[in-house]
Amino acid sequence: MVAPSTGLRDALERSLGRFIDEYQRYSYIEAYLTGKHDPPYVPKHAHREYRNLLQQSVLNFLPLIVTAVAQQLYVEGYRKPDSPDDDSAWEYWRRNSMDAWQHSAHRDALSYGVSYILVLPGDKAPVIRPVSPLAMTALYEDPIHDEWPVWALHHSIDYTTGTKRSKVHLYDATNVHTYVGDYALGVAIDLDSFELVETKAHGLGVCPVVRMRNTLSLSPNVAPAGEIESLIPTQDRLNNLVLSESMIAQYASFRQRWATGLVIPEDPATGRPVEPFNAAVNRLWVSDSTDTKFGEFAESDITKILAAINETVKHMSAISQVPPVYLLGDIVNMSAEALAASEAGLQRKVTEKRTVFGEAWAQVMRLAVVADGATTAESQYDNRIVWRDTEARSMASTVDALGKLSQMLHVPPEALWERVPGVTSSDVAAWKQMAQEADSLRTMLGMLDSQAATLGARQARPAGRDKARPGTNIPGVPTTAEDGHGTPSEKKRDT
Repeated sequence: MVAPSTGLRDALERSLGRFIDEYQRYSYIEAYLTGKHDPPYVPKHAHREYRNLLQQSVLNFLPLIVTAVAQQLYVEGYRKPDSPDDDSAWEYWRRNSMDAWQHSAHRDALSYGVSYILVLPGDKAPVIRPVSPLAMTALYEDPIHDEWPVWALHHSIDYTTGTKRSKVHLYDATNVHTYVGDYALGVAIDLDSFELVETKAHGLGVCPVVRMRNTLSLSPNVAPAGEIESLIPTQDRLNNLVLSESMIAQYASFRQRWATGLVIPEDPATGRPVEPFNAAVNRLWVSDSTDTKFGEFAESDITKILAAINETVKHMSAISQVPPVYLLGDIVNMSAEALAASEAGLQRKVTEKRTVFGEAWAQVMRLAVVADGATTAESQYDNRIVWRDTEARSMASTVDALGKLSQMLHVPPEALWERVPGVTSSDVAAWKQMAQEADSLRTMLGMLDSQAATLGARQARPAGRDKARPGTNIPGVPTTAEDGHGTPSEKKRDT
């Protein structure tokens, strides 16, 4: 057992307290992301039919809003500014399957306002692991501008003893401290139950956690906010409207008849009232009492509720900068240009996210270089993160524009390949390889053609040129067997 120090205990207490506070806030947001949030108001004595309608009245658009942005964030390269090829550090990305795992970091940052990426030395390559803010927190001396935290805490659940306990990894600039104690979530922290079981050096010189923030704010009073929290009131209002629509459709979407002045018969066996009329399309209601009156209630107009639902969805679209066509699904014969215009606000938002997230990924790659054994990451500061182009464009118009850019401005075609919609960096690399092989083949064919032409010229010359005696072949004068066979010499005929 490793003896804990007073400084570590203080860091553990502050980190755990911060983590539990944030966990409660993020759990509330997570409930809306998964559709497990509180439904609209239900009366205390509501019957089962009402509760069934209540469960069906949740129309949750919040996950779609996160998805609309996240699906346009795809890192596909890490390069120097003057190089068309990826840096050698890009191999760390591939070894950690970050083509897939990057989306978890993006989605959590968009949902909760922050996510974390843990970087540690590994056996064959540095280990890069995105971590949810529901499992990690970080403490900064300057929470706005500092690049690296002073402490970072990663919480997980341990079942090795047969009971549910909390396992905590506490990271600093030199070591990873592992604690095990009583389950800390949902209850008051029992700091005395946590024991330090291991301390292991990571040797990176900084706390190996990178923070990915959804938005950057200079205000010390504003925590990083995600795309969900500000839309929760609008989502609650939408659920209430959908419940009203369901109730109207269930109870008031058809005409209802009424009658007064009737004597209601009773069932002699049970003593309960018996419905005096059986409504049908081929039956009439009649009564022999002069006091009987019949009437009907008109059906309720549901169009106003539907219009209110559409307006609420449009409000959500305006706040989130996600096009209404994404949420309402009313695309009818929309051209690529019109779709691109409708996505203008979303594309500006995506550009901002790429700038902010790109800095975090560049920080991750610099730390991975250090984790692989390099003493410094200075050579990586000029490198840039390359994002896939996901903007909606017409393929024909884009290719035509790129072709004109190459012909009129003499931009090398290879530099324009990655701007073709849907083309990945792997496609570009394959095309470059094929182009190099094609150039080599053309060079080889050119050499063969040149050699063939030379050989053909030699074969076309008259035989015996090299055997002709000098000065004997006179232009315009036939040669004889004595002179040998060959081309006429340049000697002029004697006059």
